[in-house]
Amino acid sequence: MNNTSHIKECPDCASPNIVHSQDRDQIICRDCGLIYEPLTPVVEEPAKKAKKPAKKAPTKKKKK
Repeated sequence: MNNTSHIKECPDCASPNIVHSQDRDQIICRDCGLIYEPLTPVVEEPAKKAKKPAKKAPTKKKKK
């Protein structure tokens, strides 16, 4: 969890009238009602290389 105790004002309206919820690691703004919870980093898998498309059979050209 990220620690939100360093935040001193609402990230949305900049009001200093906020409450820190230690149990949920959230900030609740008493003025605008925002419930702020910092994002936790997500570990992503590296992108996989695309497979080469299968070779198509040669098409016959139409004669005019």
